[in-house]
Amino acid sequence: MNIFFYFSFIILSLIFIFNGKRKLLNHNINTNQYQKISIIIPARNEEKNIAKILYSIINQCYKPYEIIVVDDSSTDKTHEIVKNFIDKGFEVKLIRLNSDPPKGWNGKSWAIWNGYLNSKGDYLLFLDADVELNKNALEILINYYMKTNGLISVWPYQKLEKFYEHLIFLFNIIIVHGSNMIRSNKPSGAFGPVILTSRKNYELTRGHEAIKDSVLEDIKLGQLYVKNNINVSNYLGNNIIKFRMYPNGLSQLFEGFTKNISSGSISGGFINLIIALLWIFSIFHLFFTFNILYYFTIVFLLFFISKDLGDFKWYDYLIFPVHLIFFAITFFYSLYRKIFVHTVTWKGRNIDV
Repeated sequence: MNIFFYFSFIILSLIFIFNGKRKLLNHNINTNQYQKISIIIPARNEEKNIAKILYSIINQCYKPYEIIVVDDSSTDKTHEIVKNFIDKGFEVKLIRLNSDPPKGWNGKSWAIWNGYLNSKGDYLLFLDADVELNKNALEILINYYMKTNGLISVWPYQKLEKFYEHLIFLFNIIIVHGSNMIRSNKPSGAFGPVILTSRKNYELTRGHEAIKDSVLEDIKLGQLYVKNNINVSNYLGNNIIKFRMYPNGLSQLFEGFTKNISSGSISGGFINLIIALLWIFSIFHLFFTFNILYYFTIVFLLFFISKDLGDFKWYDYLIFPVHLIFFAITFFYSLYRKIFVHTVTWKGRNIDV
């Protein structure tokens, strides 16, 4: 039995590593024609991030057609910071939503939909407010789009500044590799932080209106495109697109993954769920055999799987049992909320799951 789990872990890990390398964004740029891109940023209580992302967009070598920030009923200074950009002469459109979403709508989908309704570009780029763009990122994205002619999404490289943020270690691996996001031409969904689509395809599928009640709007949007036979291509951000997921403390990190992890685990389909569970359970099983060979095999392969995903350190691999325990606690608490409570909390809102 130990040998079965040992080789299962090795084989799945090598598949993860190969697919990750194949899906890294690179700097090849050969866009010859300007495209009208509307950038839409849904922002709820993003006063710590909004200026950073606006500056990174304004400083792009490839200029967007328009920049739209949708302030989703923020209770902080998000709209004041955006208005300050406008007062300084930057061409940013601010849309303020002053109430909770209509019944049946998820907050982020409602904000993005309002951004779309107020946009005019031929292409729509949805960006989370915590994303940071290399100065060539926009040109690289549109170049990839022209090659694939379908929805493009990116999982950004993780910036980690505080110790607790390293607890996203296993979640990153599962989100990217265990969910069939980058392993096939028909992935199980899309990555939410960065999504690029044509207006034509967005309107054809009815976009976020068609998935308005979903907590996992990114996964559902990708599935919607696949269902309509539109190509979906997911990539890793490399050093071109980065973000810092949960900079406001451990409670924010725990709340964020509680919202997504149990629902996300079944969104990729039964086979991918089994693959992810086999990979995770193999690590658990091998660790509790207390075999030094198994332990360092896990350490070695975890390094190669995750080194392109974020600023993870040498100790993250050595203390992988800590990450396993935190992952298990968060997953089962999320499952409890989904099955028995039917709601989760995110940014001061209760969300039905």
